[in-house]
This record gives sequence, C-alpha cells and structure tokens, in this order.
Amino acid sequence: MTRRKITTTALSALLCVLLSGFYSSAAKAQCTNCGNSYLNVTDISSIDYDNMVSLFHSTLTKQASGKVLVWGERTKSNGTGSNLVPAELNNANYSGLTGDILKIAGGSNSQNYAQFAVLTTTGLFIWGDEGALVSSSFKSGTSFAKVNGGLPSGVNPADVKMLFGTYQTLALLTCSGNVWVLSQNNDMRGAGNGANSSSTWYQVTESGSGNPVLSNVVAVRGAPGGLMAQKGDGTVWTWGRDVYLGNASDVDSRNRAAKMTLTYSGNTFTPKMIGMTGTTGRSSHYILGTDGYIYSLGDNSYRQLGDRSTSERKSWVRVKSGSNTDLGNIAWISPNEHDNYGVSAVNAITNTGAVWAWGSNERNMLGLGDANSNYNPTTPPGGLSGSDLIVAVETGGHTSMVVKKCSGRYGYVGHRVHGSMADGSDANENETTYNFSATAVMDICGASSGATTLFPPQGTVHIGDQFQLDYSPAGGTFTVTGPATITQTGLLTITGKNAGIKVTYTATGDCGTTSSEITIKAEDIFLPATFDKVSASIQGSQLQVNFTTLTEQNNSHFEIEASKDGKEFVKIGEVKSTAINGSSNMPISYNFNMSQSAATGLLGMSVAVLAFAALLVNRRNKWMLMLAVMLGTGIFGATSCKKQEATSIDNNTKLFIRIKQVDKDGGYSFSKVIQAVQE
Repeated sequence: MTRRKITTTALSALLCVLLSGFYSSAAKAQCTNCGNSYLNVTDISSIDYDNMVSLFHSTLTKQASGKVLVWGERTKSNGTGSNLVPAELNNANYSGLTGDILKIAGGSNSQNYAQFAVLTTTGLFIWGDEGALVSSSFKSGTSFAKVNGGLPSGVNPADVKMLFGTYQTLALLTCSGNVWVLSQNNDMRGAGNGANSSSTWYQVTESGSGNPVLSNVVAVRGAPGGLMAQKGDGTVWTWGRDVYLGNASDVDSRNRAAKMTLTYSGNTFTPKMIGMTGTTGRSSHYILGTDGYIYSLGDNSYRQLGDRSTSERKSWVRVKSGSNTDLGNIAWISPNEHDNYGVSAVNAITNTGAVWAWGSNERNMLGLGDANSNYNPTTPPGGLSGSDLIVAVETGGHTSMVVKKCSGRYGYVGHRVHGSMADGSDANENETTYNFSATAVMDICGASSGATTLFPPQGTVHIGDQFQLDYSPAGGTFTVTGPATITQTGLLTITGKNAGIKVTYTATGDCGTTSSEITIKAEDIFLPATFDKVSASIQGSQLQVNFTTLTEQNNSHFEIEASKDGKEFVKIGEVKSTAINGSSNMPISYNFNMSQSAATGLLGMSVAVLAFAALLVNRRNKWMLMLAVMLGTGIFGATSCKKQEATSIDNNTKLFIRIKQVDKDGGYSFSKVIQAVQE
C-alpha cells in the first residue's frame, strides 16, 4: 500500500490527458533539444538555455530522463510552502497537471516572493506568489493551476521554442521566430504605446518604419529591466524599461525592439548566446561571441561587466581575466537573470570546464572570499579546483549551482534557506564554498555528470509500498540493506518499518565504476481504508469493478485507476464514500461500471482513430491512448448499480485495475493491483 498527500484531481482532466497524446509527436519534434546545452552546444540557432532555472532561493531542473525536479522556497503546489528536497513536477505532487512537460520558467523578487510556470502539451500552468511573474489578473491565487487561454491566440504548446521568465515578465519565442511578451510593464511588452494590458500577450514589433513584427528570432533572454532577442541573421535587438544599444548612447526605455550595434574596437562580433542581469531600474547586457569572448554593456556598479572597473559602459567592452587580458575560450554564460533583488552576478564556463565568476558575491553566492565584496573575474571559486571539469553552471538570485564531471550530485554555493540546497533543511546559512556532499542527485539534460545516479522515491514511504526507482546508466547492480527487497531492474518493495533502509546502485559508465546510494525512512502502514475483496471483470461490453472496505477513517472517495501494463495508471472514474462522515467499522460494498458511449460523445472520434494515433506518439502517451482503446475511450463511470449503454472492449488486451482511496485531507492509499477477467 502506498500513501501520498495530494489534492483530488478533477475527473475531466483525463480527457485532456487523452487528447494530449495527439500533441506528443509534435512536441517530440520541437525546434529545441535539451541536449544542445552547456558544453554540448552544436547549433547556436536552437540552444536550450533553461535546463536549470534558479530564482532567488528556488530551482527547477529538466532531467535527462525527461522529468522535471523543483525545490526551494515557494515551490510546493500550494505556492507558499517549500520543497526541502527535490519534488518531481507531476500530477501526484501538482494536482491538475496534464500533458508532457515542454518548458519551465520563473520570476522572483528577493526572499519569499517567487512564481513559476510550466508549459505542457495541454497548456500553461502557474503557481506561486501573485505578481512575481505574471499579474494577478492573468493568474489569481498561489496554488498550482492551469491558466485557461494561457498562450497567445494561434500559438499552440508545440509551437513554443523558448519560454523565458523574469520578475513581472514572461516571454515566449515560437518555432517560427516570433516573440510574444506578457508583462506588467508597458515597455517590456515591445508593442508600442497601445500595449497597455498586464493580462494580454503582445507580439513584439520593431521600432523602424511601419513597426514590422520582430521575426527570424532564435533566442530571447532578459532581466527585470529589459529583454534581448537574437536573430538568425546575427543581429541582436533590445527593448524594455532600461536598455542600452551599444552605440555610445545613454540608457533609455524602449517600447519596441531596437537593433543593437555589435562592434568592439571597430570590429563586428557575432553572437552565440545573449543574456542580461539587473533590476527594473538598471540593466547590464551580455553577448558570448562565436569567437569565445564575452562582450558586456551597461550598468557596472557591482563589477558585473567583468572589465575590471565599476564604470558604466555605453559601448561594448570585453570581460577580462587580467588587467590587459581578454577572457576567451568561453562555452557558456549564465548571468543572474530571473530575480529583481539586485544582486548582479555572472558565471561562465570555458570549453575546458573551468568556472569564472564575477560581480556581486553577496551571501557568498559566487563562492568567492568576502561575502560583502564585488569581484573581478576570478577562477576557480571556492570548493572547485583547476582539475575539475564543470559541465554546466546556473546563476540564481542569491545562489550558484554547477554540475561537475563524475560527481553525481550538483554543487551549491551561496545563501542556503527554505531548502534551496535541496538538503532537506530549512536552516538559514551561507554556503561559502561549493558543497557537493549535502545536495541532491542530479542527471540534468545536456549536462549529465557521467557518474552513476540513483533517485529516491517521492514522498513518505510506508510498509508495503512498491517503487520503480530511477537510475542510470543501465546494466548495473542493486543491493539493499534493511527491511526491503529490490529486483535488478530497480523495483523496490518495503517490507518493514526502518529509518535507514539503504539502497546502492553500482554501474560502469563514462566515469568508470561508480556507485550511488539512497537512504529511505519507512513508516508504519497507514490504513485510512481497509480493503477486503477487489474484483474487476469485462462483461460483454462493460467494465465492472467491485470492492469492499472493512473499515474507513476520514474517507472522502475512491478513484478507479486502470493500466495496460500494471505499472502506469490513469484515473477512469470516481466513487464517493458512503460511510457516515467518512468513517465506518462495518463492511461497505461498492461497484463501478463504465462504457464507451459517454467518451465517444466527448472525444468525437472512434476507437480505431485512437488506436492508430497511439502508434505515432511517444511511449508515455502511447499507454494512455491504448488505455482509451481498451476502455472504449470511456471517461466517466457510474457509481453503485447504475447501468450504462453497452460498448465493446478489446478482448485481447490486458487491463489492470486498482482502487485509490482519498481521505478528506488529501492523503491517499492504494488497493492491490488486479487484472480484469473476461466473462
């Protein structure tokens, strides 16, 4: 039996999940690839900047497995709590989430004021503090929820190449090269004086004659004070509250995109990456050139331009490793871009994996010596050595994180609070040098460390729970100590209560033979409902599920879940508890049946069409669509003895059923899994 805390998912969400299967093939063919990042960039027209997104004290990461992990302040689904260890962004932890995750973004303004966005194949979902990323008129409340009509008119999720967030602004780039902005500031919208709504997406236009649409864009980045766009022709454009053009002119506000001058010492340079840092009142611009040099421009009060001065620069300068030496051979830049607190800092990595850091070191966020000082470009930060190969870096509002080759865990430095280091602690401390020992296991897309990784199960673990663990690379060996068993495919079964069940996975990969270990605390069995008999059968054209509870405590309802493989389940219906006030010490019997007729009316398509579509999509959506075929695409089930119209179910397809009991406070447990029998 497993148990979690989760808000009940609306039954109608299954329809969205089924329909999302038709998006999946398009999503897989999107115009970005998360492997085209960090030291692995091969195509500058499709760099994925956002496999790690760090705000002030919060982080979202895309894993090589396709999962998204989130932790730190305000990251829980209620938008106010903190995940002290990484939580997977899925429907179990974030009720109502549907579809495959495509993009992640966020914006913050100092401590305890952050908001997050995730784009899936079914739409845009947002949670966290109102106004930190988008206005309350666009998304009200802090809890995780889908925003109906969340994308610009005519833009579908699979059309989005990049989703970028910063304080009070969310920008997206389409695969066709157009930029749309949703902002709480007129100038940031880039659409002229008439763009006056905080809850409307505006398409960015150019400042030239006729104000044509900004097009042929391959990347959009920015900071609270402005945005930048890189075009496929090598030009860079900017707009916003406070931006510079690179032509020696003063900083200015611009409500349409203006072309920047890209010259240094009389020579034109070509951009590989773009970025900004600053606040709503000051901005600094960065361009990593294809020549490996970093060009910077704008405010320099924190030494954030890296030219070894504090002078404002209205024309481009180069970041310097010494007084007369330009810093070259750079592969990746990461300015603090999502937060408005004002700590202007930058990290960069060379093609040989060395980290250079400069700007503000407040709370030791760069891992440099004095927490109250601003630094010229320095290498290596504390906790790293010249022999370390760093394959990725991300600069947050008060933190930095790196991925080190063969480490298995990421490195963290800076202000540690509200779980921002993913160490399970809510303590308020400074990490003065990069910490790799207390952080979480990571296998970030585009930045795999090459070490063996083993991820712990999510949530509270109880006796009788079974988990399929995530691990890499394949082909290794599992061992377990304590009251548990594990197969060599990573299927873990908890057999007793223990605070220190240890699972070790050892495998040989890029870093030789390495091991990854997790420790699991198993609690007593919790029985909000004691199941007796559970049965399922296919009778002619209907699925019939019967079950009995011996006892119920604080029970709300039961959700009927189905699967074609006995591992991945989806909700197909719901039965309310008939116990008085949700509690009973007497046996209560329930039954559930469902047919195809209701679903075909909603979906407007045949089982044959669904079966064909299932062959075209990725594995995850394939089982959902095949489930729809098995069940005749049934969505809604009837409770008790209510009969429904007869429809057909494929007699050759296995169908597994389990009952999910949900109590009144949102916790839940499962019955055993059974296979439906043909009658």
